[in-house]
Amino acid sequence: MDKSLWKEIIETVTPLKKKERSFGVEIKPVPQRKKKSEIDVSFVSVDDIKILKRRHIIESDLSIGDASRVDKSIIKNIKKGNFIIDAKLDLHGKTLEVAFNTFSTFINKNYDSENRNLLVVTGKGNPEKNTGVIRKNFPHWLNSDNVRDKILYVKQANIADGGDGAFYILLRKKMFEKL
Repeated sequence: MDKSLWKEIIETVTPLKKKERSFGVEIKPVPQRKKKSEIDVSFVSVDDIKILKRRHIIESDLSIGDASRVDKSIIKNIKKGNFIIDAKLDLHGKTLEVAFNTFSTFINKNYDSENRNLLVVTGKGNPEKNTGVIRKNFPHWLNSDNVRDKILYVKQANIADGGDGAFYILLRKKMFEKL
C-alpha cells in the first residue's frame, strides 16, 4: 500500500524553478578575483609552484616597514622589544661604496649561516651638513639583486637599538636548492 501511495505522489511532483529554489533569498554570483599573472601550470610540479609563489613575493620591491610578508606575531614581538639580534653591522665612518659592499656581504654571510635577526646601524646623519648618505641609500640597497631575495622584513629599530639610525632586518629561512 505504501508503494502505490508513493508512486502517486512522485508522479505529481514538479521540479522547482531556479528562483523558487532559493526560498525567497536572491543569490548573487560571487565576482571572480582577477589573477595577477596567468601561468600555465599544467606541466609544473607542486614544488615548482611553491617556488613560483615565493618568487612572486620576492619580485616586489622591499620597503621599510612593509609587513605584508610576515606574520603579525613577529611584528608584535619586534614592537615589544623581543627581537633577539643574531648579528650587528655598524656602517658609521664608511664610504658609500665600502658600506654597500659590507652590507651585501653581511646579508649573504648571515643568510648562509641561518642567522635571521639582524641589526644594521646606518647612522642618522645631519641634513644641514649634508651627511647621512648611507641612511638615504639604505632603502635602495634592500632591493639590490644580490640581497632582495634573502630579506623578508625591514623595520626601523627601537630607540634602545639605535632608533632612526638603525634598522632591524629579518631574513628568510634558507631554502635548500634542488640538486
